[in-house]
Amino acid sequence: MAWCDAQCRFGSPCYDAIRENLTAFSGEVWPTLAALNTCSQHVSLTNHCDLPIRFVAPNDDESMSMHYEKRIAETGEIVTRENWHDFFNAMQWLTFPQSKAAISEMHARLMAAQIEGTKGRTIARDVLTLFDEGGVIVASADESLLNHIRYFEWQKLFVERRAEAKKNIHFYLAGHSVMEKMLDPFVGVTAKALLLKVDDDFFAQSHVAQIQEIDSRAAAWLMNEASLASTRNLNPLPILGIPGWFTANESPSFYDDAHHFRSGYSRDHAKSSSENE
Repeated sequence: MAWCDAQCRFGSPCYDAIRENLTAFSGEVWPTLAALNTCSQHVSLTNHCDLPIRFVAPNDDESMSMHYEKRIAETGEIVTRENWHDFFNAMQWLTFPQSKAAISEMHARLMAAQIEGTKGRTIARDVLTLFDEGGVIVASADESLLNHIRYFEWQKLFVERRAEAKKNIHFYLAGHSVMEKMLDPFVGVTAKALLLKVDDDFFAQSHVAQIQEIDSRAAAWLMNEASLASTRNLNPLPILGIPGWFTANESPSFYDDAHHFRSGYSRDHAKSSSENE
């Protein structure tokens, strides 16, 4: 999808979390690396070693370049191509800097600790990647609403308690891959939810304050080894069911699709997962 063709899609509430940064790139041409770096410098964006974050072009021979995650951790350089996946990654860094720095730090730690000669990604790195690519942060002061996600009770959350959900639970899209998918959403799009119980006055704060709080809490979660022990510590969430994010979900029958809105883990597992927060 061309840059100019996507402008109308940015109006979707699924992009509300990154809205402030999106507005800096509302022109008709693809954002340049210089423009991204200007934004990075403006907010003093850094990695976990306090090195300035810089968005850089790919090397001609990426097979000879430093590993992507290692390069971010050791130099602050993020290889950025002219495509949606990398653009939304930049938006993710600008919006959730603490979480992204935590992901980078943990990848670096885990890669350094991995036994030499072993192949494949560890479960912990899988969890980091699932959140990085497909994460959505879900905040509510009402534990029962969060439990509907833990227990895969989509009818209760999005149909029976729809009015309550629209008022008392907020969804902040954080994964850059799922952001890209929402440019042209299709039934089956599923994110990995980090569920956060917040104080009653959380939504009375400004949007900026909300983002700062959930970013800080998500970063702490990502730095916790217990959080990274299982991919099931992130809750699958069919995000096209979120009110306002997909026109078809205004009809209650939309949620009758059992293939998309699946049943899931047992209550015992969900309880164990919630205890890791």
